[in-house]
Amino acid sequence: MLYPYEIVRGTSALSYYDTEDDIHIDGFNVLENNLQNFQDKNNNIIVNDDGMIRCITITDAAVKTYRSISVGDSVDKIEDTFEYESEFNNYYSVLFNGSTEENPADQDIEDNWILINYFTDGSHITAIKICDVKYGREFQ
Repeated sequence: MLYPYEIVRGTSALSYYDTEDDIHIDGFNVLENNLQNFQDKNNNIIVNDDGMIRCITITDAAVKTYRSISVGDSVDKIEDTFEYESEFNNYYSVLFNGSTEENPADQDIEDNWILINYFTDGSHITAIKICDVKYGREFQ
């Protein structure tokens, strides 16, 4: 089972907490930290900041995320899997403290908690972005 901060492609796994030197997953561009790279939802990207992974964007259906959710899955899978998913204009967000799903209405959200953001066309997932709360807030 994957944690919310991990992805798998074939037999290769990557954790948000790995360093740039630990990236051994095919099909991803490793790019430097900037707003354009954070907002790109059209490519498989790992955003790097001083050797640390800060954001993972997935557009490839072969990449599995937490609970085996991947690009191309129905939005029903998001709604059926999570208790506290937030939805706004074909965009879903789920918040995690470690491997525990948290209610985003919680006023004590920590900067190091993980967000999984699902971008959809209204019926299917078109891209998935994993980042921590602080990084996501910096690039809103």
